[in-house]
Amino acid sequence: MLFGKLKCTYYILKANRAYTADNAEGTIKWMQMAYNTGAAKSNTVTTYGYLLLKNGRLEEAMKVFKDQLNSPKITNNELYNIKSNYALGLWKQGKLDEAIETFENIIPNYKTTNVYGSLGYLYNLKGDLEKALAFNLEALNYNSTGTVILDNLGQTYYLMGEQEKALEIFNKLMALNPKFPEAFYDYSLVLEKLGDREKSIEMLRNAQNYKINYLSAVTKEDIDSKLAELEAQ
Repeated sequence: MLFGKLKCTYYILKANRAYTADNAEGTIKWMQMAYNTGAAKSNTVTTYGYLLLKNGRLEEAMKVFKDQLNSPKITNNELYNIKSNYALGLWKQGKLDEAIETFENIIPNYKTTNVYGSLGYLYNLKGDLEKALAFNLEALNYNSTGTVILDNLGQTYYLMGEQEKALEIFNKLMALNPKFPEAFYDYSLVLEKLGDREKSIEMLRNAQNYKINYLSAVTKEDIDSKLAELEAQ
């Protein structure tokens, strides 16, 4: 048992070094080795599953999450953390309603910025905009500087046709220097609606500077296509 824990600690250290070096495959390789020792703690296993999911290895990630859900050794908070990641997997499997239901079941007991951000986005995706607005305003009250929360709320206003309110939210978001492409892409759509084509193009070019992963809510094709459309006008 002690030897397994020592090996696990070593593999996690190697994974952290790979992650710092922006080596996604190396990070997953070492995390998998830590997982295979059987000595990894729940949060480590959940992180491994999340990394698999983020890199598009959906089936592997869901197996890890399901194994964790059946573990008798986890605390309530660890269980909620697993379920929140499992819900993201359900979304990527095309099970939007089930993903939303999973988040709705855990958020009364597990309020985090990440959960608010994920569920707020899924409400927008579902198209229930009144519910999305109420929830994303609640999320903003929970964390007024949560960048994903602000992006979700701005997107809700955009989808409701309230572009001036959307602009106000995105101005707040931009002041926080967001580091994900959706922020700039969504902002560009609002600017386009408001007739500011040049700034909309600028935001799309900014969006191109950020990495797209399997969990991103926008694709490289979305960004490139919209940019080409606006530049051709």
